[in-house]
Amino acid sequence: MSHRCLADFLEELGHAGELVRVEAQVDPAGEAAEITRQIAHTGGSALLFGVVAGHDGPVLTNLLGTELRICRALGANSLPEVIERMNRLVDPLQPENWFEKLKTAPHIAALGSVTPRHARAGPCQQVVRLGSDVELGNLPVLQSAAEETAPTITAAVTFSADPQSRQPIGGRYDLQVLDRDRLAVCWAAHDEPARLLAEYARRNEKMPLAAVLGGDPAVLLAAAAPLPPGADVCALAGLFREKPIDVVTCRSLELEVPAEADVVIEGYVDPAEPPTTAGPLCGPLGRYTLPRPVPVMHVTAVTQRANPVYPAMVSGPPPHEASVIRRTLARIFLPLLCKSIPELVDYDLPPYGAGRHWAVLAIRKTHAGQARRVAHAAWGSPGLTFAKMLVVVDEGIDVRDPQQVLGAIAVNVDPGRDVFFQQGPPDPLDPAAALDRLQHKMAIDATAKLPGERTGTWPVAAVAGEEIRRLVAERWTEYGLGPEPEAKQ
Repeated sequence: MSHRCLADFLEELGHAGELVRVEAQVDPAGEAAEITRQIAHTGGSALLFGVVAGHDGPVLTNLLGTELRICRALGANSLPEVIERMNRLVDPLQPENWFEKLKTAPHIAALGSVTPRHARAGPCQQVVRLGSDVELGNLPVLQSAAEETAPTITAAVTFSADPQSRQPIGGRYDLQVLDRDRLAVCWAAHDEPARLLAEYARRNEKMPLAAVLGGDPAVLLAAAAPLPPGADVCALAGLFREKPIDVVTCRSLELEVPAEADVVIEGYVDPAEPPTTAGPLCGPLGRYTLPRPVPVMHVTAVTQRANPVYPAMVSGPPPHEASVIRRTLARIFLPLLCKSIPELVDYDLPPYGAGRHWAVLAIRKTHAGQARRVAHAAWGSPGLTFAKMLVVVDEGIDVRDPQQVLGAIAVNVDPGRDVFFQQGPPDPLDPAAALDRLQHKMAIDATAKLPGERTGTWPVAAVAGEEIRRLVAERWTEYGLGPEPEAKQ
């Protein structure tokens, strides 16, 4: 089923035993985050903290911390079901930009059925605070780690619009609270909103910005997806759940936001204003990010449901909610990535890389140098741009099995020949990156080598003959060695 709002989804999770309600009072400065980290490390339930010190409303964490809950959020019983939805929409189409494929016949009718619908009013505006009535301190914003300089909004989907086309632009970025009506907007120079801000600066205009919390979880998943520039987050959320998202116009801005959201923070960024400093923040690898200059959002309104639920995503050593979301979305978007990298068979964003800094790609290899070409294409794809360690293996290697991946490296790699580098923009969430210079990324070609990549014959796997293996299988019980072990690749 699709979920009209966050409360509907929480009710479903409660019935399924996937939601734990914590009634003991918790401190928003560290305590709630540490509880969440310990639960997330075991793949545990979503947590609803009912009593947060100093605040009235409940705080929700680890909402999408398992693949199963992500599937539930998309109204699906399994991940293959979600993947099949994407396949049905894009398989017969040819345009290079996958989102453009969704706008191309013969599937224009399918896209039209999930285009966001404008509503005159919505639950997200049941309570409205404007101007001097705004007080961000009333929101139960969590602090994830001791050295963070301020509480940070971590589960908001930010919305703006292209100044010329008015095309809505959305994404997920941290927002650090500065005072009662200002936020530090923690996007990076290479992110799409930074390009938009530059456009507004050229027009000598302020950039409208809205931060949306709660509502249908499909919107948060769409904002975290590896989208190309200009993609409509609400349209993708509609595709995910096969039902359009209702949107309403903000009270102080000409922007549309999901009508079923729990909290909406409205405001603007003045491109003429000097940046502020954000950080250190707790990053996805459990290390503090370096302080860096970011734009300031001036809050003009806060609207909300009468009884909102405040969601938060807690960072720390992986696995955590964000890494699970990124890894799961990688599987959902595999068919789309295969359109631009046809030889790609599978890929994974391992938990130890927080679903961001490591990638393993399996390819169907047919010619020399193919792994290098695939690696560079992958770095140019949304979602893989910041994979600073990238391993390419042959099809047949399970990209989600570290033993098989490391085995392929051990067997197939000559470091002087098969390790290569590329430079790109620094990742502000990478604790090893220097933010004032280009960052190196490394790829390892762990595929078997073809003629043109190595002189001589490539060694084949040393295995018992088929006759011997069949004999051993037939006589296994005679040996008295217990159950026959599973075959290993």
